[in-house]
Amino acid sequence: MRTTVALLCLLLPLMGFAWPGQSDYLAVLQKAAPKERLAVARKIYNDQIIHLDSAQALTALNRINKWATAIHDIPLKIFSVIAMGDYHKEYFPLPGDKALAFFTTALEMALENELKEPEAEIYNNMGWLYYRQNKFPQAFEYMIKANNIIGTTGYENYPNASRYLYDLGYIYCDFGNYEKAKGYLRQAIKYPYNNSLYAIRTLNTLGLAYRELKQYDSAILYFKMGLDTAHAVHNIPWTGILSGNLGSVYYFLEKYEAAIPLLKTDYTLSMQSKEWASAANTICMLASLDLNNNKLGDARAKLDEARDVINKQGDQRPFVYYALQRARLFKYIKRFDSAFFYLDTARRVVNKLNQHRDALIFSQAEQKVAVELHLSEIKLLESEKSKSELLRNFIIVVILLVLVIAAQLIFRQQLKQKKDAALLNNAAMQLKYYIESAREKNQLIDQFKREIEHLHALPEQHTVLQEKEEIATKLRQYSILTEDDWNEFRSLFEKVQTGFFDKLKLQFPDLTPSEQRLLALMKLKLSKREMAGMLGIAPDSIKKTRQRIRKKINVQDDVALEELVAAL
Repeated sequence: MRTTVALLCLLLPLMGFAWPGQSDYLAVLQKAAPKERLAVARKIYNDQIIHLDSAQALTALNRINKWATAIHDIPLKIFSVIAMGDYHKEYFPLPGDKALAFFTTALEMALENELKEPEAEIYNNMGWLYYRQNKFPQAFEYMIKANNIIGTTGYENYPNASRYLYDLGYIYCDFGNYEKAKGYLRQAIKYPYNNSLYAIRTLNTLGLAYRELKQYDSAILYFKMGLDTAHAVHNIPWTGILSGNLGSVYYFLEKYEAAIPLLKTDYTLSMQSKEWASAANTICMLASLDLNNNKLGDARAKLDEARDVINKQGDQRPFVYYALQRARLFKYIKRFDSAFFYLDTARRVVNKLNQHRDALIFSQAEQKVAVELHLSEIKLLESEKSKSELLRNFIIVVILLVLVIAAQLIFRQQLKQKKDAALLNNAAMQLKYYIESAREKNQLIDQFKREIEHLHALPEQHTVLQEKEEIATKLRQYSILTEDDWNEFRSLFEKVQTGFFDKLKLQFPDLTPSEQRLLALMKLKLSKREMAGMLGIAPDSIKKTRQRIRKKINVQDDVALEELVAAL
């Protein structure tokens, strides 16, 4: 009942106008009252024109534009130009220059006529255009500008408030800032939608934010609301996507009987709708369940399907999950070299994704907009004062300039703090992934050793000796932490444990590089077996090295050594 009421509130504005099969859009628009024209035009565009092919859509929008020009309806004319840019942005494969040209033209008209509502809409559209081109600083700058205008006007007074709040919530969620995403998205669902698709997207993204925060009850609630909304408007692609997302929560909760039917529904519908990323993630999750149940043939078939689906789209994130499951499969069938290959490939892709998107750009955009607002206020004050108030103006401007300088200093300090926090968090995540990868490799190394022990027990035939030598070679290859591996590990470690090696060198200059490496691994509280695997030595060697270190730095036992390392 609660879900039904919420859906009615979200979709109520969608029931206002309907023109089934209508093709003469201009005739419908001409019949509308002047105050209703803009709302009717939006409805026509969102419900009908947006589904036409490019020739029909742009012809219809051009007719609306010419009529708006003839009757001097500036808001309608601006909207028609925005709609042309939006259509290019959404439906043309390379929309860049044309879409931007439409938005720029519309922005000039909005600024000239001091129309804040279309100004915000244009900034938001430009932000999305830059976002899709991976020009993230410009994207956030324009979207925050749009949100600032709407916030000043008042969300309750803005007809598309839910859309803009969703847009900001989505990109914060996409960049991993789930708490901030939740704030925008929960605010978005308080306001009505004029497009059912954005109602569905908002509920889905809110569910994703809660899922990533491991607040599974809330995730289930919003995914179910989104799924009910998709069913209500017969949106097949989103029925599939939301089924998969809901199934993923049950998967994480280990409620597999509830998860599997939802995941299968997602895969079937996502393949039908060509939602390749959703289909790839889901089939990999189903393959993971097969691996858990030792159904290796089924898992292999699903991962082969996943590979084909991943190749149909450009997002690298589904590949990471695929590579990890492929590594698990190769481990089970004892193809250890292939398992190592996929583990390392997954790690490289994760590192590339982390470098590509830096949470710092949020701070850069926010601070730049804030400074611009201060400068605009100063110019406004200067223009409004008369010559007789010149002295007072001068004092006011000086004070304001001092305040702006102070604000800039504060902003820079905040920027530095946010940058440091973002870099630290990113390094910590990469270090965690690095360690998990090393642990996985240790498990594979143990299997290598068991293979060697098994072969030792067999008669000394030529083929057995050859196989034994091959496995021993692989063991030497994969158990040793190479110099490149160590440099990468040390770089991540120093970002998380700043100054650790400098302190070691200063306090204990006699320690060798290998002893320093061991102490770094102790700092991470790894087991002796894990440290041995990462360093490519026997567990007994770890014990001897620790004894040698204790003697050098005059520490009595291992407990005291661990306490000393923890304090560094």
